[in-house]
Amino acid sequence: MQKIQLMRRPGNFSKTSSFQLYAVFTLDRERISIRTGIEVTHEEWDKEKQIIKGRSQSAKDRNLILSNVRARITDVFVRARLSGTTLTKARFLEEYQLPGACTRFVDFARHHLKELSRAQRPETIRHHETIIAKVEAYAPGLELRQITPEWIQGFMTYMRDKLYNAPGTIRKCIGIMRAHYYAAIRAGKVTENPFESVKMPKDAPAIVFLTEDELNTLIRLYKDGTLPDNEQVALRFFLFMTFTGMHISDARSLQIEQIFGGEIHYQRLKTGTKVSVPLSKPAALLVQIYMGGRHRGKLIRDLPSDQGYNRLIKKVATKAGICKAVSAKAARHTFATLYYKKNSGDLGTLSKLLGHVSVSTTMVYAHITKDMRQEGISAFDGLM
Repeated sequence: MQKIQLMRRPGNFSKTSSFQLYAVFTLDRERISIRTGIEVTHEEWDKEKQIIKGRSQSAKDRNLILSNVRARITDVFVRARLSGTTLTKARFLEEYQLPGACTRFVDFARHHLKELSRAQRPETIRHHETIIAKVEAYAPGLELRQITPEWIQGFMTYMRDKLYNAPGTIRKCIGIMRAHYYAAIRAGKVTENPFESVKMPKDAPAIVFLTEDELNTLIRLYKDGTLPDNEQVALRFFLFMTFTGMHISDARSLQIEQIFGGEIHYQRLKTGTKVSVPLSKPAALLVQIYMGGRHRGKLIRDLPSDQGYNRLIKKVATKAGICKAVSAKAARHTFATLYYKKNSGDLGTLSKLLGHVSVSTTMVYAHITKDMRQEGISAFDGLM
């Protein structure tokens, strides 16, 4: 077991002055000092017994804190041995500084996310942060050991019934939780895997898109200019995504310098695919409004979070009499369905405009527009 000494740092102290206690030990021949937050005088401190003298409540409380510091240090070493982790000074300090010795799910997940941030895109990190906050709101202080199959099922029910999350959203949320929990298993924080026996919702997420008439209704509402400023901004952004087919994260990141030669040129954040989208007349008009005479920098600024934006655009759609679960994704789906309908089912070009890695991903729009194609063919009915 690691030998831990409680002592003051070297220096000149008078017998009447107080000094800060440090927990001191050696790791890989390197001396490490952990500040305990406890100050004592020479008269109070029993150097041999490593305790504060006396039976007062103050002495008892401070000795308890010192005992807890020792226990936290020991806990880091024990967990490292159980998980086969090689401790360095930097790794020890990182583990030690985690609140609650890293037993709360939220604390561990945020620590793990910090490690992932070096290799993940900012929007991915933001998505993880949103999920972690959702867990924290549902179960403040949730311990890793409290995550059981029953708890997971209860959380999924909460997301479905209270947050009205779609099956796809629930699956993503649990998937992100599982990734952080598996990291906790690898770190030796827990041993059981409660996610193995959990059945995920299987329903395919509904693809929401607007018909041409519904889109025209929103365009008229935008031109009227009768909406509050924040809703007008949300609607303008929705129309921009509809006319360009861009995903919300790509549209948020778009720079003015990426618009030239009558096209938008960008690289999809999700897949890394390079995309070039010709500017239609309405898209070009919105670009000019967004630029406002600027020639560089981010094209679209001052937008709310994705969640806040989706709430706003749904409110706008309701005002327009559109009874659909409209969100930012609906804009991209609307672009795809209208393009497919008006361009005789040109999936190849549509796939490139959307930045899909494979045409098979774009095939979903062929199924969406099945009814539209049937309506077109019905024009021949009654000719013979």
